[in-house]
Amino acid sequence: IKERLLADKRAAADQVDAVCEKRAEGTLTAELLREHLFRYVLAKFGLEAADAPSRSLEDLAEESLAKALRTDPDQVVEAERPATCDGARSVDMKQALLIMALQREFGVALDGLRAGLADTTDELADLMFAAFPASDDGAGK
Repeated sequence: IKERLLADKRAAADQVDAVCEKRAEGTLTAELLREHLFRYVLAKFGLEAADAPSRSLEDLAEESLAKALRTDPDQVVEAERPATCDGARSVDMKQALLIMALQREFGVALDGLRAGLADTTDELADLMFAAFPASDDGAGK
């Protein structure tokens, strides 16, 4: 398990490094960011591309929880009842933590409400792309 967690952490860091490098070179496009962010989310959620049911953040979070709990994603949805006072589900909390991590690791500030309402990794990548300074050195990682 430890090796898998370390490999996922390295895979996520590789995506951050690739984005920062492309930003520094001035070659980062919205499409490239979408692909790198999708791979970053897969790594953060401990998933392989073959495990990804879609690019839906909710579907990916459910799949990740199901994998961690060694159960079917449908059972995660059915069993998931808000246990916290604010009614947040584990899937929602996983998505919120992901958004905080990507802001920190990619060095980008996102509108929390808009980022929280993003349905897919592509929508989140587009918000990130718009939030990156027009010309910078790719720093902030």
